[in-house]
Order: sequence, then C-alpha cells, then structure tokens
Amino acid sequence: MHFVLVLATLPLAAFAALNGRCTGSAATGKWGESGICVKTSTCNSYGGSYTTGACPNDPADVKCCLVGITPNAATQPCGADSWCTWTANGCLGRWISNHCPGGSNYKCCNI
Repeated sequence: MHFVLVLATLPLAAFAALNGRCTGSAATGKWGESGICVKTSTCNSYGGSYTTGACPNDPADVKCCLVGITPNAATQPCGADSWCTWTANGCLGRWISNHCPGGSNYKCCNI
C-alpha cells in the first residue's frame, strides 16, 4: 500500500505517444492541432514535414509530423485540397482512409 502512495506522488514524465497528438513546447498552431508523433522515416514516406520539441520524452527519431499542411502544403495526400488531421477536428469535406500515418482517428480530409 505504501508503494502505491509513493508512486502516486511522483511526477510523471509527459510522453507524446507514438501515433499520438503532438504535445510538447513546439506543438503550437498547426503542429498542435493536426500534428502526429511518428518516426521521421514514416513522416518522410508520407511527404510530410516534421519539427523537434513537440513529442517530448520520445526517442530521437520520433517527431511531430504534418502532411499536406504548411510548411509542406505541396504534399496533398488524398487529392487536391487535402491534408492529414485528427478526426476529432472535423472535416468540411470527406474523410479518406489509408493516406496518412497513424490509426483510424487520424485521416486525410479532402475538401
């Protein structure tokens, strides 16, 4: 019982999980809204751009990635006027699966 109490009082490190939202100090603006923490090789394979400092305490090769949004808006993952984002953000067009890294809650929005 004492062990559980000690663990409860220790501060927890902030982890941005692999395939999770970007949460670090650099997760501002579009990086925090639509960024996903993935390996840099994964981000590159989707034509994305990544930034450092938005996926705290993750391995060095895990960065916050944007696909289809400035600074790399030229990459349109599922057709003209498209980008990858979290489904919770909503999409004024239609969701298209299998064009973005991450799980089923991170998809391509095509307007």
